[in-house]
Amino acid sequence: MSPLRSSSGPSATRRWPSGLCGGLLRAAALSLLLVQLAAVPSFAAAQAGLPAADPLAEVEPVLTIFYNASSFGEMHPCPTCGKTPDTYGGMARRAGLFREYRRLGKPCLVIAGPYEFLADDPTRFGHLAEEGRKNSFPSAEEASLALKVHELLRVDTGWISGKAARWLRGETGRIPPGYLVSEGKSVSRLLNTRAGSVGVVFFPEGPVPGKGPGPGQESEVLAAGKALREKAALLVGVSPWGAAAEKKFLPKAQGVFDCILGGGEGIGFDFIFAEGSSSPIWIRPDVKGRAVNVLEIYLPPLAGSSFVWSEGKTYNAWLDFMGEGVPVHRAALELIGPRREK
Repeated sequence: MSPLRSSSGPSATRRWPSGLCGGLLRAAALSLLLVQLAAVPSFAAAQAGLPAADPLAEVEPVLTIFYNASSFGEMHPCPTCGKTPDTYGGMARRAGLFREYRRLGKPCLVIAGPYEFLADDPTRFGHLAEEGRKNSFPSAEEASLALKVHELLRVDTGWISGKAARWLRGETGRIPPGYLVSEGKSVSRLLNTRAGSVGVVFFPEGPVPGKGPGPGQESEVLAAGKALREKAALLVGVSPWGAAAEKKFLPKAQGVFDCILGGGEGIGFDFIFAEGSSSPIWIRPDVKGRAVNVLEIYLPPLAGSSFVWSEGKTYNAWLDFMGEGVPVHRAALELIGPRREK
């Protein structure tokens, strides 16, 4: 089974690694890439000190990061445009994708970003506005469902607003494991992976949710990143500030963060770099859980130094619009049930 990929990704034909034939093809491709990489001085310098790698041992990514944000509490797949019966996304597919990847023993990290549970502006978008309850929280039943389904995702770490955390705790007594409440100041987490330690700094929400930082928040986030930089082989920032503010922040983040995972107002995309820069890589989610951002890393990052992003050589990134070929998590599907007509 192979999840769909967006054609805008770096390699629209890449599929899940499977079978001897697929493994041999990837091994041959990687052998060629390793020869090419040897001629790139910046790459060689960045990887200095690493033991010589057996090409066959590097066929698979050393780490895959899955990222979701801005689902706004949506559980069901989104129907596609036109007359096709296909649909995209949905929590049951997302849970199935993560479970299958882990079942295969692939090293991965699942990060949840802002506004997975509640819309940042329910008067404009999100399931609250659609259901005509713009000034109210979802019901206790919906809170219980959200908690149970998100627990099936087995998120390694995630961002949750103070508002959403108070709602879930008030209705269910807890929030899903791995989530950190980001309110007023940044919160950080250091995670150990097979590829090395990954530091995650969750940016605080600004005065207007999803629309930029508040006074002093950029400086506070940069200080938090610098404090974690020496411990982390890869340093990731998770932002609720929206695309416009994140774009302005990118030059300031150079030399501190390797990757910015966005959230809040703005469109989703596979990856972008600031003009004239090769770091940090900037990734943003699609809305309502229609897609998963996937970031494959092929060579181990080094603690204390910025990762060298070279598309098709050290990484690949894309938005995976989870179509009907994605394995479904049956327990999640039964919990969610069919979409109710409004």
